Amino acid sequence: MTHDCPVVDGHENIQNLVEEKILRTGDRCFLVVDGGALAGLVTTHEVKNLDRARWPYTTVFDIMRPAEEIRTVRPDTPLKSALEIMSRENLNQLPVTTNGHLAGMLTRARVLSYLHGRMEFQT
Repeated sequence: MTHDCPVVDGHENIQNLVEEKILRTGDRCFLVVDGGALAGLVTTHEVKNLDRARWPYTTVFDIMRPAEEIRTVRPDTPLKSALEIMSRENLNQLPVTTNGHLAGMLTRARVLSYLHGRMEFQT
């Protein structure tokens, strides 16, 4: 799990999200936090589904997937269980929450990198 999840303000417009966050960082998934609680998730998938002419007038809140629609796990969820959820539901990322508050993010890329590193040093 990573603790440095990219977080965006839900009031930010999509034009700014794309220009300042997605294109500058290469990040494709952002958590939307409101008052410290997970409000939702926005990915490049939601952005691509929006007509480009509407980007300056549409906020992250308008297109995000609300928290109640996002699959999450707890910090004590076994990695195997989390990976099964990600595979079964075709998820690339899985927010980790405690009592509705964001604790971190589990991503396929991080898990694969971790497993690859462990395999390199096993004899």
